[in-house]
Amino acid sequence: MALTVITLTNSPRSLRGDLTKWMQEIQPGVYVANINRKVREQLWQRVTQTVGDGRATISYQTNNEIGYDFEIYNSSTKKIDYDGIPLVSIPNDIEKKQTIKHGFSNAAKYQKAKKYSSKKLNILKPYVVLDIETTGLNLESDDIIEVALIKEVEGELFFYEKLIQTSKQLSAEISNLTGLTNQQLNTEGSPLEDVLKETVQFIGDLPIVGFNVKFDISMINKKLKLIEEQPLSNKSIDILQMVKKEKQFLRSYQLDEVLKAYQISFEKRHRAMIDAELTFELTKKVNKFAKSFKV
Repeated sequence: MALTVITLTNSPRSLRGDLTKWMQEIQPGVYVANINRKVREQLWQRVTQTVGDGRATISYQTNNEIGYDFEIYNSSTKKIDYDGIPLVSIPNDIEKKQTIKHGFSNAAKYQKAKKYSSKKLNILKPYVVLDIETTGLNLESDDIIEVALIKEVEGELFFYEKLIQTSKQLSAEISNLTGLTNQQLNTEGSPLEDVLKETVQFIGDLPIVGFNVKFDISMINKKLKLIEEQPLSNKSIDILQMVKKEKQFLRSYQLDEVLKAYQISFEKRHRAMIDAELTFELTKKVNKFAKSFKV
């Protein structure tokens, strides 16, 4: 058992009622109890799923250097890890987005970039986040229809995103899931060979990170083989496997559930760049990843 404190702001009454079954409300919106880890994680999951537009925090005893840890949900402040010590980061309104210099390829589609704080605790070793959309899950017969990449180098972000032409008819399921159509792919998409070569060039020799990234790399390597290009042999890191070790009691390890568990908000998914951005944000939240990639 460990002392746990949950605070709520602008929360539904039903949620407050749920918490009083396990915790004591010592003042409006503040709940205290001695509970085990499994109960704590289930209560916090309930809080994040039902607090709506409200805000929530949880603090609890744990075996780190300072004896406690915490999580924040629906707040402009963020939790950061500084050499194993959890701290609160308050956004700097003066910080401005920087414009990226296009240096990769005229054909490559860089969307945006943001210069991170020069503080070392925010800068990780260089890596690339990869996500793709496909016509299905069969490596032999399905096609890649979209590729998205995010590269962080010395705190600066670079983006690459391309639709890919395909001769296959998209199923209703894939069209509904992604919002893409064959007409859109044929008019806005690029030839597979061009996108694959740009993808390899963008990645370079950096580690490739993704959510269940083995499938994405396998699909890309299958297509590289078809055009007689060398397969990707970069170090790969599956953020999903790190999540499974860090969050052992999640109801599901689908990306939607994992994002909720790490208090990462999203409105829609299943487009390559959106999912890549969410995965990139996840790399900042998963403690093991941040510690292993810290400069």
